[in-house]
Amino acid sequence: MMGSACRLACSVVVLSGCSAPAPTPVSIHPISQSGQGAYEVSLAVSESGLAAAWYDTRTGNPEIYARRLDPDGRPAGPEWRLTDDLELSYEADVALLDDSLVVAWYDRSSDGRLESRVGRWDRDGTQTWVRSLPVSSPEHATRDTQARNPLVLVRGTTMFCAWIERAADESSAVYGQWLDEDGQAVTAPERLAPAGDTTWNLNGVLDDAGLPWVVFDAAVETESDELFLVRVLPSGPLVHQVTDDDGFPSKYPDLALSRGRVALTWFDERDGNREVYLFGGSLDDLADLGVGARRVTQTPGESIGAYVNWNGERIGLAWSDDHDGQHEVYFQTFDPSGAPLEPARRLTDNATASLIPAIVPLADGFGLAWNEDLVAERGDHESGGRSEIVFTRVE
Repeated sequence: MMGSACRLACSVVVLSGCSAPAPTPVSIHPISQSGQGAYEVSLAVSESGLAAAWYDTRTGNPEIYARRLDPDGRPAGPEWRLTDDLELSYEADVALLDDSLVVAWYDRSSDGRLESRVGRWDRDGTQTWVRSLPVSSPEHATRDTQARNPLVLVRGTTMFCAWIERAADESSAVYGQWLDEDGQAVTAPERLAPAGDTTWNLNGVLDDAGLPWVVFDAAVETESDELFLVRVLPSGPLVHQVTDDDGFPSKYPDLALSRGRVALTWFDERDGNREVYLFGGSLDDLADLGVGARRVTQTPGESIGAYVNWNGERIGLAWSDDHDGQHEVYFQTFDPSGAPLEPARRLTDNATASLIPAIVPLADGFGLAWNEDLVAERGDHESGGRSEIVFTRVE
C-alpha cells in the first residue's frame, strides 16, 4: 500500500449557468509569435514580475520558449528561445527566482530516450546554467534514468524539482530534489511515490512552511487512474490517495494553497463523461475521510484541463469544454469552502480550439493563458500545426 492514505468522496453539486453561458467580453491578446505551433503554456508571477513559457515548433523541432510580461500580461520584451538542439523539448514549467527565470522541461531524443532538465536565465534572457535531473553531487552518483514531466518550485534562493522517472525494471516513480540558486544539488534525489505509465503530469506548490506538495494521477494498486498527493516533509514523503478506487479515471489534478487552505481540481469520468471537480477547504478537511468535492461542470461535452489558484479569499478555476463543438475556455470563482461566487463565464468564442489554461493571481483578479489551436492542422507533436499562446486578465 502507498503509506498513509486518505480518500476524498465526491458529491455531485451542479452549478447553475455552467451548461451554456454566453461569452463574457474580455480582452485577449497574443504572447507568442510562433506562426506554427505553440503549446502547453506555463505562467509564473511574483513581486519581480510575470512570465510565460511554452514549447514551440516554429523551427520544425519542438523547442522551449519564454517571454516576460507586463502587469497586464502583455509582452514586456522579446520571446526567448531557451533550447536549441536536436532533442524534442516539451512541457515547460516556469518559475521566478529573484529577477531571473527558472524553467524545467523534458527532452526526447531520436532513440526515444527522455531527459528532464532545468535551467536559469537572467533578466535579459542570458542563460546562466542548465542541469539534467537528477543533479549529481559528490555525495551521490548520477543514475542512468529516463525522466520526464518535471516541475520546479522556488523557495527563496533554492529550488525544488520533481519529475517522473522510469527505472530499469520499467516501473515508474515520482522523484524530488532540492537545488541551490546555481543549480547544484542541495539534497540527493528522493523517491517520493510510485507512479504509472499513464501518469503524464505533475503539479505542485509550496506550503506556508516552504514544504512541497505534489499532485498527480496514477494507476497504482488501483483499478484505474486515481489522484495522489505527496507532502515532502523533512522526515520523508507522506503519500495520500485522494480519490476512491472506483474504476473510473480521475485525471490531471492541480493544487493551490493559501494560508492553511487548499483548492484541488481535476477531471473525472465517474459519470460517463469527463467533468471538472473542485475541492475547497482546510488542509485538515482534505485529510478527513468523507469530505465532499463539488462537480463544477454538467455538459454533454468533455470538460478537461482544469487549473486553479487563490487570490485573497477567492478561488479562481479555469478549464476547457467542447460541448459547443470545440473546446472553449471557461472561468469561475469560488469562496474558500469551494462554494460558487458566480456562474461560470465563457471567455472564448472563436474558430480555434481554446485549450489548457494556466492561471495565476494578478492584482485583484487572475491572469489566464492558453493556446488557440487549429486542431485539424496539428499533425503530431514533432511538427505541430498552427497554434498561438494568448493571455487575458479577469477580475
